[in-house]
Amino acid sequence: ANVLTHAGLEKINDYVSGNNLVYTPAGSTTSYTFPKMYGSGGCDAHDNPLPPYCSGETPPGWCRVEWCYVDPSDCSGVTMIKTRFFSAVENLYFSYGTCASGNSAASSNSYDQWTVAAQDATRKMIELIEGYARSARFQVEETFVNYDTSAVCSTSGTDMCPCVGCTSWPDWGNKVMFTEVGHLAGPGGSVSEKSTAACLSDGVATTYQRTAAIEADADHARVGYQYFADQFTGSYTQWPKQEMCLSDYDPRFRPWYAAAATGPKDVIIAVDVSGSMWEADRSALAKTAVKAILDTLTWKDFATIILFNNAVHRVYSATLVPVTDKNRAAMQGWCDRQTWAGGGTNFNAPLREAFKVIKASAGAGSSSMCQKAIMFLTDGEADFSASDYAYVKSQADEYNAILFTYALGSGADASVTKRLACENHGVFYAVPDGADLSYIMSSYYEYFAHGQEMCSASWIKYASATGGHQLYAGCMAMYDRTVPTPELLGVSCMDVNLFANIEDMKKDDGWNYFKCVASDITKMCRQVDLTECHRQKIRLAYSQDSVCTTQYNDYQGVTSSTVCPCTDQSCIDDVDFVDELHYYCDTWVGDNCSNPDPSWGYSAAGMREVREKCKRSCGLCEWSSGSNARTASAECPVLSIPTKCRACHGCVSGVDIDGNAMACPPDAPEDPMATTDAYCKCPELAGHCSAASQAPPPT
Repeated sequence: ANVLTHAGLEKINDYVSGNNLVYTPAGSTTSYTFPKMYGSGGCDAHDNPLPPYCSGETPPGWCRVEWCYVDPSDCSGVTMIKTRFFSAVENLYFSYGTCASGNSAASSNSYDQWTVAAQDATRKMIELIEGYARSARFQVEETFVNYDTSAVCSTSGTDMCPCVGCTSWPDWGNKVMFTEVGHLAGPGGSVSEKSTAACLSDGVATTYQRTAAIEADADHARVGYQYFADQFTGSYTQWPKQEMCLSDYDPRFRPWYAAAATGPKDVIIAVDVSGSMWEADRSALAKTAVKAILDTLTWKDFATIILFNNAVHRVYSATLVPVTDKNRAAMQGWCDRQTWAGGGTNFNAPLREAFKVIKASAGAGSSSMCQKAIMFLTDGEADFSASDYAYVKSQADEYNAILFTYALGSGADASVTKRLACENHGVFYAVPDGADLSYIMSSYYEYFAHGQEMCSASWIKYASATGGHQLYAGCMAMYDRTVPTPELLGVSCMDVNLFANIEDMKKDDGWNYFKCVASDITKMCRQVDLTECHRQKIRLAYSQDSVCTTQYNDYQGVTSSTVCPCTDQSCIDDVDFVDELHYYCDTWVGDNCSNPDPSWGYSAAGMREVREKCKRSCGLCEWSSGSNARTASAECPVLSIPTKCRACHGCVSGVDIDGNAMACPPDAPEDPMATTDAYCKCPELAGHCSAASQAPPPT
């Protein structure tokens, strides 16, 4: 139908200027002009090559797809979405499916078209979703750059509690509205931050609408979501709009959010369970906080729990375990069965146990081979000698372990816990009784988010809250690039299930490739590019009392406006490089590439090659400051999708996205690691050779 003739379009003239339509994104200081017949007069790639989304060097795929506006009262059998470009127009819908009748698949869906063309559709899925995810990231980042601080972005009509206009869909287990994107206000943030969050929501909604219009099936039999949460307030945006009335929901502390915002990590949670923890209900708060921390971890992370009083009281596991859904549930159940208050207090024993676990895990290959964090919570006091501090520092330096310490309540010893954090690249938190301990402790991941720019998607598998569907999703972080070091704006995810039926994908030849490459991308370690300046600003953001003043800490007079050094964003690793002991560059994160442990067995020539190929992971990228520092950060580069599975060519650890041990797929075109010599250099693949012949890995 012609967009200018059917009912409900009276306000389209509000956007007409001469021979153009004028589009101003919500909350933006910038306007864009489109031809007056934009979307009208038949099928065409109407967006190509128009700004703001389709004029760049790497425009989203939907820019090249034909579409048109349709009359919703005279359109069936295709997916149609209500546009947000001209929001005052009540009845303006668009469709890609209407224009797809001319292609061989008679569908705008990418998987359908690839399948009809006899292409390996599943193998191409990662690149497709990465492209859509980058589009969402561009829109959020561009919306923030052009944000008009005096603007008020409305979420009227998008509220999901109640979900006005939604109808029940049994397959989805909820009331749903497929023509709209929904929004939930976040639990935090100032008035201005909430307005900013609403504008970011409106920005990302454009990509969600376009993606759904192209890729969703017309009868909506496939259950798959697109969703975004902002860092300022914890607001939540989702396609499709659905009924969501959750009083205590904060998406920033869900596994998908933290997984996209940070790289893999090893986490040891050490908690005081001495008798004083009965006071002010601290033991119950501590147990809840431990569970909340576990909820920020995913299958790419490793963790364990140590409970201590006058000695080590209980340890969940002698080595770290991957935090799969099954293991997370087991760890949280273990917490429920423990005694959380009794006995005295000893700080030395649990810290020595923590490093014992780290060492055992490194030797067993039960580690992410990435950053290590020790979270130490106490409400008491204990003797801690100079030799104890020296031991902790030496071990933390050796294993690249960061200490986050928490002094709970008025009786906690702040001097010891603060010094432990300050001497070991961490953050000290004084937590008064009555404070939200779970929120404070589970915010630890923001430390890593400050120092890691995640330019590729992280992949997760989860069960939907309504309907229990098994869903796979690619999630990508967005950043404020108006500052020298990128700062997290939020995270967006897209479910693979939106694009294709997972059971059909599993039958394709490319499924093993999809699964191993999604796992490889997600499990790559990311260097934490933080100087003491950055750490002091992180501490200051919590409290002036957290700013460190020991001999190891510069920037003691830091303020929120202090400009910190920054690294060259073009300094990257050779992601295909495998060193002489079969380890990838990213496994060198946190290790000393200039003076490695001699017992690892590297030659001088081998280490020179590591330093040349792995500058980012070795921490060898140049830092700039003062007049040489940049004033804004560059956009993420478009990273190529790997063509090979890492387990076929080098040492890997842990489990894949399905919770199975990482391994070279049986249908891989080549498996050079399938030799006794290669396997014996990898403790992670110890089953292929005798333990006596194995060499220790980088930690």
